[in-house]
Amino acid sequence: MSGKPLVIIILCLAFGPMVGADKPLPSPERKIVGDASPLSIRPDLSQSRATSDGMRLWTDHVARPGASFLKIHLRDLNLRKGDRLTLINANGRVIEHITGRGPKDRGTFWALSGQGDNLALRFEYRGDYDALPFSVDRVIVGNDSMFGKPRDSGSRSICSPADFEDSICYEGDTGKWSNARASVGVMSVGGNAASAMYCSGSNISGSNTILTNQHCVENQAECDNTEYVFDAYTTQCGVSAPLSEWTSYRCDTLLASEPFISCDAAPGDLDFALTTVQGDPASVHGFVEVDTTPVTSGEEIYIVQHPDGRPQEIAIGSGADVVVDGTVLRYYNTLDTEGGSSGSPIFRASDNKLVGLHHCGGCSSPGVGNRGMLLSDIAPLIDEFLCVNGAVDLRVSGATAPVQVLGNDDAVIDPGEQWSFSVTANNNSCDTAATGVTADVSISSGNATLASATVTIGNLDAGQTAAGTSVVFTIPADAPCGDTIVFDVDQVADDNGAVFDGRAGVLSVTSGEQTPNILASENFDNGLILWTVEDGGTGSGAAATWTTNNPGGRSLTLMAPYAIVDSDALGSGQNMDEGLISPAYDARGYDSVFLEFVHDFNHYTGGQNERADVEVRSGATAGQWINVATYQGGDASGAVSIDVTDYAASDLQVRFHYYDAQYEWWWAVDDVTLLGVNAIQCSVSGDDSDGDGVADDADNCTLEPNADQRDTNGDGFGNICDADLNNDNVVNFIDLGQLRSVFFTPDADSDFNGDGVVNFIDLGIMRASFFGPPGPSGVAP
Repeated sequence: MSGKPLVIIILCLAFGPMVGADKPLPSPERKIVGDASPLSIRPDLSQSRATSDGMRLWTDHVARPGASFLKIHLRDLNLRKGDRLTLINANGRVIEHITGRGPKDRGTFWALSGQGDNLALRFEYRGDYDALPFSVDRVIVGNDSMFGKPRDSGSRSICSPADFEDSICYEGDTGKWSNARASVGVMSVGGNAASAMYCSGSNISGSNTILTNQHCVENQAECDNTEYVFDAYTTQCGVSAPLSEWTSYRCDTLLASEPFISCDAAPGDLDFALTTVQGDPASVHGFVEVDTTPVTSGEEIYIVQHPDGRPQEIAIGSGADVVVDGTVLRYYNTLDTEGGSSGSPIFRASDNKLVGLHHCGGCSSPGVGNRGMLLSDIAPLIDEFLCVNGAVDLRVSGATAPVQVLGNDDAVIDPGEQWSFSVTANNNSCDTAATGVTADVSISSGNATLASATVTIGNLDAGQTAAGTSVVFTIPADAPCGDTIVFDVDQVADDNGAVFDGRAGVLSVTSGEQTPNILASENFDNGLILWTVEDGGTGSGAAATWTTNNPGGRSLTLMAPYAIVDSDALGSGQNMDEGLISPAYDARGYDSVFLEFVHDFNHYTGGQNERADVEVRSGATAGQWINVATYQGGDASGAVSIDVTDYAASDLQVRFHYYDAQYEWWWAVDDVTLLGVNAIQCSVSGDDSDGDGVADDADNCTLEPNADQRDTNGDGFGNICDADLNNDNVVNFIDLGQLRSVFFTPDADSDFNGDGVVNFIDLGIMRASFFGPPGPSGVAP
């Protein structure tokens, strides 16, 4: 049976050189905590059932008795708007809701881990699918010992006896416990034994930036395959106890890093990685505060960590066991670490602030010790991402997903509908609260109107992120389908008069629906049998050209097998000029065509500046190769999407061309996908009789312009056409009496025109509708 070999998640702490020929490439030593095995799930939608809300529901589950966690690999996910796949762990807790093509529109990716030995899948959808909406091809099964008792790991940095304590033991110590809750496990997934890891880290700001070692998250490709695990601790101190319910968040963007070169790190090789995270863990788990005051020898410090992948533990030490040696922090005796402790935060006990970052073992070696970097050295490199002391620091952090207010309930933003979202802001202060926070919102492009340009966010404690009141926008019925509306936050301010920068493009929405069609998908499970290899270089053997056999034994985040060309493994004195050409794909009949793939291009600075080109050819190019992307002069990795519409034809081919390479490193490619996309389709909600931008079938006053759709009593009739104050479906003297009783007051229901006071204008509106019904309305029951 064909299929990819084992994929694993592993622990990391120490390091050792991985040598290709005679050229050292530093790489950490890592430990297995979970194995991947084939799993085939292809949803049979004929087995779905109807639900009360008009959707269809398909379910399945994965069970692996004794597993500590399960993590599935999804392929070619391609869901319509409004449809979603929900993953639920063994305790019945939702792990994540997945929509569209998944995180970053990748289509093929690892889901977040589900705690326990059972994982449920729930797919809710509206209409039939012509093609499979997704499939599952792998599952990682967490070792039952991963979160169990200590075991002989083979790579320990313990000065016996082990002096770890469960973090829950410090629940009563506010400083230590808050730091523990803001610290994380760093779970990454790769293609073989050396490419996946379990490390430690911490959230270092209210803006949600995670600090760990660079050898834990080496590049953007690793970030794309990493999740941060919060609250993985035992629920009782010092005894065998159940694990707390953990929560995971995806790594989003690698912000800053320095490489691992030596355990005795110096500026330039401080072995740190700082990334953003998808979601807002700071609002639930808090964040740690960085102290740029250098730690000194003898101070009491403590390390929050996941040694050997166990539930979170703390080690404490001081005096002769803490030595500052230039840029290196060394610690011994009770300050134990193990595999999995890499990236652990080190705190000063006197103020519970972050002063170091652990990355290497050696506890029992005199003059060597466990080692870390000083935050006083790292902080200047990440200063712009740290919280601000002694002042409010307001930042726009993003926006919530749009929610329909009035429309046809098909989950698609269409002309003639009204939607809303909320702006989210963060107070990036370390210690100062903000009060009365507001934000000014505008539309910089697109055809829509705002009900109000200012939203209220309210009070924000130091480090807090919160969403403001709803931003309601209406799309005119005659707006073009596919119109993109871009919302900006012009500024945020507090009630002390402090004004802070806003954020352009805080939210961008496009009317209509556009579902890609997968024209081709290649994961190299069956090798290169359908592809053509051009071997234009010198040398021979397993590494002579493109292959799926990974002749250099590379530790990549791609899921093996992948296509790789490895100049280093071929050896010195040999030149590479290697092409990998796809079959011909029929890409006709689409308005847009996109080429997507994931890759890892590793550049060697001491070589002849090797080049990696992505090229296409077809009848539209007269059979000539056209370059659409080039990688040269530096590392590049992660997911790539390239518009190749201009070259689409019945015979579109792709070539990955690696050349000018002599004893360089490598280029690996996987998950090659060709997407065809047709024009955006809209379901315009109908006529707009009053011209207020709200279609009649979504308008609560179809003959009176009211873009704000104000309806204070919630009866489906907008105030501007609802003088029926007692709701008996006719405007008469009873309603007039009620109006008189609140004249010259701000009574909301009687303020028909919304000017804040009941007056003669409102009386005129009532007279115009006397002895008639309210409305008409397109939405009233």
